Amino acid sequence: MSDSQQQVLPPVPLPPAGQIPCGPTSQKPPTQGTYPFGAYQAAPIYRSRPEKTYPINPCDTILALALVVLGYLAWAWVWPARTALGGVDYAGIAFTLFVCLALASSMVYFRARKVRLTKPAILAAAVIIFTSVPFTLYDTTPVHYFAAAFIGIAYITWHAYAARTAISHKLGLLTAVDVLNQTIVVPASNLGSWFSAVKGLPRGKKTMGQILVAIIGVGVALPVIGVVIALLTQADTNFSSWMDQLGQYILDFSPWGFLWKLCLAVPVAIYLFALLYGNAHRMGTGSITHEDATRWRRAAQKITTVALVTPTSILCAIYIVFFVAMGSNLFGAFTGQPPEESTYAEFARQGFFQLTAVAGINLAVLGFTYLFAKRDGSYPRNLRVVGTILSALTLLLVVTAMSKMILYVDQYGLTRLRVYTLWFMGLLFVIFALVGLWHVRRFRVDIPIIMVVMVSFMGLTWANTDGVIAEYNVDHYLRGEMAQIDIAYLANDLSDASIPPLVKLGQEGSEYGIRSEAIAALQSHLSRDDSMVWTSWNWQSYRAELLGR
Repeated sequence: MSDSQQQVLPPVPLPPAGQIPCGPTSQKPPTQGTYPFGAYQAAPIYRSRPEKTYPINPCDTILALALVVLGYLAWAWVWPARTALGGVDYAGIAFTLFVCLALASSMVYFRARKVRLTKPAILAAAVIIFTSVPFTLYDTTPVHYFAAAFIGIAYITWHAYAARTAISHKLGLLTAVDVLNQTIVVPASNLGSWFSAVKGLPRGKKTMGQILVAIIGVGVALPVIGVVIALLTQADTNFSSWMDQLGQYILDFSPWGFLWKLCLAVPVAIYLFALLYGNAHRMGTGSITHEDATRWRRAAQKITTVALVTPTSILCAIYIVFFVAMGSNLFGAFTGQPPEESTYAEFARQGFFQLTAVAGINLAVLGFTYLFAKRDGSYPRNLRVVGTILSALTLLLVVTAMSKMILYVDQYGLTRLRVYTLWFMGLLFVIFALVGLWHVRRFRVDIPIIMVVMVSFMGLTWANTDGVIAEYNVDHYLRGEMAQIDIAYLANDLSDASIPPLVKLGQEGSEYGIRSEAIAALQSHLSRDDSMVWTSWNWQSYRAELLGR
């Protein structure tokens, strides 16, 4: 048979997906059944997910590298470091600078990505910077730790409101969902974006050649640069001092420390880039919606009114019995007259921390009731009644505790714990007053509560608590309103804010023993730390150093 006479056979059709030829009829086997060698079940067909892609331009690549530098500065500037004498250098002016750099990086990137910032977003950025300024003004206190955590959370959540990807368009209960979405969901959804941006870096022999030429050019110019620096050093003493510090920094430079911080900077850069990229491109920001948050909140409202009213009523009855049992002692703190069988210390110290803890528990009870109470439309009337009573009784508890604390402070002065307790009790008083009014007449109570908490916290960060404590104790002692003063506490437990009051006590103390003790404590305080690095510089410590010279 010739080639032209060869019979062309039709192509054999392939079996459809999921079918296996089983003989001449190519019938699809059953998905399960019994065979001579046991039961049979068809294996499922797995299809790989398409790889997630991230559109990248040169702006993203520049940001990816800039965030590595920012991550390095986070470990070099913000993270506490051990000093040569075993102390700890906490971030001062460097923290404020770092916050400004972080916000500036976000704003520049959003502008490059055509994300226009709203006036509230710009105002929120100003508030974040305003909260970071006390790090430059005051020496480190426990308030700084909470301020740093607040600034970090505020900075992360700020991106949602700046890029208009927030679930809640204004402050409220849903702001907590935005915090969760921005801190976890959005960065986790875009972790691969940083690696895609880094791939945009120029590569090849041409790029390496340009880098090598630049290095050779710097090497050739080193003698000229050295001569210029030497001449400028002789021309100005300040420039000479700067060059000496730079030389000392180069001599003290640790390559291993640099590499370690650089390695730790990469995870920070990946996280921040995923956050910025996701908000700018709206990728992963819709994983949680306003409807989801509303549905979750309604799904949690399952507890019946009776199950909540009964224990709350029992709490109210216990508090009423407590106030009745206190009798005249309840008003002793208000009048400043303790019971005859108690001293000022025993009466004032007894119970104010416990009363503060009880007030905090009551706030948690009211919050739990509001979140989980089953309702048909409006909030149940019975819960409103018991909530009003519980709020009123808690206000009386807070006032009683505050009066005890004020009586104790008048006799024995201020400490950090007493100041923070007074601040917390004052904040609780305002919150319970608002919550009590809400139970009487419904209104958006979450917004004023959030504003009160934010304003009071920023007030605490700007209050210079250690300076207030030292000045209050020294002034009251010098005026004879306090019988004794704990100089060791002022010198050893407080920050450099205690230096000016100690100097005043050493100069104006009426007793020679007090003056000599204040001077000795002052000298011990000023000599306990070695020289301060520039990252931990703050105005308060600088002023204390000038006073101690």
